[in-house]
Amino acid sequence: MYSFNLVDEKWIPCIMLDGTRDEKGIKEVILEASDIKEIFDNSPLVTVTLHRLLLAILHRGFERGYGPVNAVEWNAIWRSGHFNQETIVKYLDKYHHRFDLFDDSYPFYQCASLASTNATVKSEPISIGNLLHDSAIYLNKATLFDHGIESTLQSFSPAEASRFLVAFQSYAIAGFSSLSKPRLKGEESAKASPLVKVKGVVCLAQGSNVFETLMLNLVVYNPQDGEPFHSEKDDKPAWENDDETYPEECTPKGYFHLLTWQSRCIKYLPEQDGAGKILIRNVLIRKGNQLPDEYTLYGKEPMLAFRKRLKPGEGLDPWPPVTFRENRALWRDSLSLFQTVAEKNARPKTFDWINDLVENNFLPASAIYNTAVLGLISDQAIISLWRHERLPLPLRYLQDENLINKLKEALELAEDVGKLLGSGFIEIEITDKKGKRKTKRVPSPLRILASELLLKDQNGKTDPEAAKTLAESLSPARPYWAALGIAFNRFMIDMAADKGPDGKTYGEKTLPEWAKEIRKAACAAFEETARSLDRIGRTLKAVSRAEIEFNNRLNKVLKPYLNEAKEGGEK
Repeated sequence: MYSFNLVDEKWIPCIMLDGTRDEKGIKEVILEASDIKEIFDNSPLVTVTLHRLLLAILHRGFERGYGPVNAVEWNAIWRSGHFNQETIVKYLDKYHHRFDLFDDSYPFYQCASLASTNATVKSEPISIGNLLHDSAIYLNKATLFDHGIESTLQSFSPAEASRFLVAFQSYAIAGFSSLSKPRLKGEESAKASPLVKVKGVVCLAQGSNVFETLMLNLVVYNPQDGEPFHSEKDDKPAWENDDETYPEECTPKGYFHLLTWQSRCIKYLPEQDGAGKILIRNVLIRKGNQLPDEYTLYGKEPMLAFRKRLKPGEGLDPWPPVTFRENRALWRDSLSLFQTVAEKNARPKTFDWINDLVENNFLPASAIYNTAVLGLISDQAIISLWRHERLPLPLRYLQDENLINKLKEALELAEDVGKLLGSGFIEIEITDKKGKRKTKRVPSPLRILASELLLKDQNGKTDPEAAKTLAESLSPARPYWAALGIAFNRFMIDMAADKGPDGKTYGEKTLPEWAKEIRKAACAAFEETARSLDRIGRTLKAVSRAEIEFNNRLNKVLKPYLNEAKEGGEK
């Protein structure tokens, strides 16, 4: 009765080369990929999972059922500027009915048996809002994004519902609130999907159009060499499985299984409105594939970067992925994305693959692409935020250790100045009476300001906790980091081109310019904080003392770089 086939129907949100927006079906996106600037949804979770879905299809669209197996094969496609229409169409035709959202036997990413009259368990329908990560219904409580209630009759078109479905399977939160009743023994709760379990930041290399983007992320798939990781013979995407998803604990059979992981057994219950249009209000959801607690994505998931825990606690993953932090922009941790250090951190395998292409002269080392970093922050089944940030990806950062070291130096310089605007203590070097250099821990200029603003006790001291709380509330670090974040992307691109005549050194011009940006951002942040305070005598005195300390410390940190700028071209 109902039909909505994702191969042909328009449901994937696209931004065209001319800036206009459109929706396209799977076949259209793949075959016209060079004419589309990017696939973009307001939800970063949808954006991530649409790319992962398309990558699985592209891999399976090779004659052998997987590929590319090496850089040479990849390069042949890259140089052609388009995907092989014959093999892609042949594959999509073969599994055409498996991409129908309402197919009677194999509804896409769903379990037909949930709605069967012969089903062993009669599941109770629940609102489709349970699939929306930005809906209050999803967690049965208000969120940052939406303040709807369970009784709200939400309805969505098949195109919208398709996007929700793809994102939900990869980003299902642990718990029971989004499961249909009755909840049987062993199904009282469900585990988080792999990408939520590890809370990792997904790194998606982006080119000038969707063809380049998909190609840059189309890592080698070669079972004989165990790439991108070991795959079993029956590794295949979800829509090729004849058996439905079961509520069982299992590990990925390979890359295709991981890309199309089915965290839940789901069945949409379509209706028609008064105009005859299909809509979905209700859905059945039960527990699906569950990842074992001890399973790690390190060495497997190509889109994540990882850091090694020095002393992992019992039951903790020794190699957790890089994650978003609520009050810290990801560019400050960009070293972990672009560099691999043995027994310390590992960049995404996607970037290793791109570097292999550079070393094989299939991509120029001077090329500059972008990195979309996407994901969410959750804690105990509560989503606090999601993000979609962008960083430049000059390919030199993937292979030039000297350049990476300069990036590290630039980031450390920004962090050193950032500490001056923090609420705690900083370490400074002093010379004792014997002429020896020592490290001393002293209050930051902001901590000094807070202490001077507070009333002192009879001994002339202030409460340290009160000083810390006040310093945190003043928070000049936030505008400081925000201003530097704007400047960082341009700096990163410029430094990759700022190569010395010896061919090894970087940053002669750009590091001093970066130091100027740091000074500008730090001074503006401090001054903004000072202006926000009352203009009374005691306050002015406190600001004056803190400002003197701030300027002294700032000059000592930046002096080596600002002197270089003066000597290099400001005479």
